[in-house]
Amino acid sequence: MHVAIPGSNSARQAERKANLKYALFFFAVAVLLIVARQLGKDASTTSGQSTSMPNVQFDLSIQRTSEEVVPEGHQSKSDEYVVWFRLSNRGNHVVFYPVRSGTNVPAGRVVYRTSGESEWMALPSSKSEVSEATKPVDENPAWIEMPPGGWVDGQFNDSGWPRGEHAYAVDLKLEPSAKAIRFISPPYHFTAN
Repeated sequence: MHVAIPGSNSARQAERKANLKYALFFFAVAVLLIVARQLGKDASTTSGQSTSMPNVQFDLSIQRTSEEVVPEGHQSKSDEYVVWFRLSNRGNHVVFYPVRSGTNVPAGRVVYRTSGESEWMALPSSKSEVSEATKPVDENPAWIEMPPGGWVDGQFNDSGWPRGEHAYAVDLKLEPSAKAIRFISPPYHFTAN
């Protein structure tokens, strides 16, 4: 024989309602955190840096090759800069980068823009010899794997012309057969002496 205890069903129902309220609360918090994370990713665009390659970073160091004194507002023909860079994979996934033939240095190119709001453009060709960093990247380059924690160093020459912000652009892939994503270094600019 089954005897019902008065009030036990109402206590269980009250407990179920309380548990349901807790579950809905935690579900709403989880949804808000996911939405906030997505919005944070969209808002994290830094000046010119692609957000499609998270945890990949450029470090740059720039030095003028000729230390001669140039009158203010003028630029000598031999005015040139050497830019050393390190491309680092600080993420947990492999990244692939194109290389110039016979090296393991990323095949990239120097780009520039006249203001922070304008698009990055390839450097205009000049009558002087074109450096490796301004040549277009090969149509079918070899792609090298950069493991998590890996890095590659390289250097290129930059004439400093035209004035404005310059950067180094490299195409990267998350998989060898994936579409390449353009990754742009932090911008740098040259000041007249």
